[in-house]
Amino acid sequence: MRVALVHMGFFYSGGGERTVLSEALGLRRRGFDVEVFAPTVSRECHPGLLERVQPEEIAGWLPRGIPYRNYLGMLTTSLAAAKVAQRLSGFDCVVAHSQPSYWLACRTKAAYGTPYVAYLHQANRFLYPRGIDEEVGWGSDSDMQLLSAMHRLVGVIKPLDRASVEGADRVLVNSAWIKRQVEEAYRVRAEVCYPGADVEGDDPKRDAGTEDPYMLSTNRHYPQKRLDWFVACLRGLADRGLRVTGVVTGRETRYTEHLRGLAERLGVSGCVRFTGGVAAAELSALYRGASVYSYPSPQEDFGLGPLEAAACGVPSVVWDYAGPREVVVDGVTGYRAHPYSLEDYVERHARLLEDDGLRARMGAAARRRVSELFTWERHVNGLVKAIEAST
Repeated sequence: MRVALVHMGFFYSGGGERTVLSEALGLRRRGFDVEVFAPTVSRECHPGLLERVQPEEIAGWLPRGIPYRNYLGMLTTSLAAAKVAQRLSGFDCVVAHSQPSYWLACRTKAAYGTPYVAYLHQANRFLYPRGIDEEVGWGSDSDMQLLSAMHRLVGVIKPLDRASVEGADRVLVNSAWIKRQVEEAYRVRAEVCYPGADVEGDDPKRDAGTEDPYMLSTNRHYPQKRLDWFVACLRGLADRGLRVTGVVTGRETRYTEHLRGLAERLGVSGCVRFTGGVAAAELSALYRGASVYSYPSPQEDFGLGPLEAAACGVPSVVWDYAGPREVVVDGVTGYRAHPYSLEDYVERHARLLEDDGLRARMGAAARRRVSELFTWERHVNGLVKAIEAST
């Protein structure tokens, strides 16, 4: 069977991008003929996975380095939906991730009868923003600012967005939290198909212990991710006499400078290390070496970070709210702090950092839970069922 995977764009190393690329590899291992498409593709997005999958860039004619390239790529691809639909018409099924992919799949079905599966990582956040989106906006990403403005100003987008989700033969979502939101925003029945994590053979954990402990966070450098809480947590831990470094991966943005300034004002600038984008092997090593994985992002749809940390035997601290609470079992595989109490957040980190045995037990339990419930194999199983039910 020929399957086309279509994503909104590969321009940062996020969980949605990893999900699409992992789906492509998993489906190919099952014998599917898979091609991946996106309006724009950047080499900075999960470079190892990207090289293996080789997505086709729909708006590849746009010059590299021009301002707002990602915005322009999504806009021109949406306007050229008829031409893109012709390109997708030779596939037996389309799996669409994030707009404008649902729109492209919808137009393909209307013109050629090609069925499609819509995978929603969230309801359209420009049309159905979370509280945190409204609070901080999109100031760290000019492309997202333009997309947000376009959704506010162009009234036809909302009904087209709704129609393109409602027209899917199957709707999958990444968490029960998002399932409720999607079913409320769109008149559809959604099925949870959790993303996965790679669980290596033997227990890969190498705890840094008391010699050079660090806590890790792998969020994008956007205000929505509230990495300022991560920095403030380091201050709280230092006040308790705990010596720990905070390691933050990810491509730097304007928000990164804000975080550096905050760290300096709080007196913990020497305790924060920004790595920039890292290759898959280096990221895996960072996970394995961490004492604790810290996930300060509020109202998160799911969050692959705690899952990937668990696969490496590392317990996480998340908020007891939204998608991450489906990953972390409080007091068993990590802690869920009271939303959004920084005092409780610091306390949960401190418990893990102060108790080697507790940390090891929770890390082992986290890894077992991922092995049982959250592998990429299980994710692809759910995707295959949806594809076969649609065709």
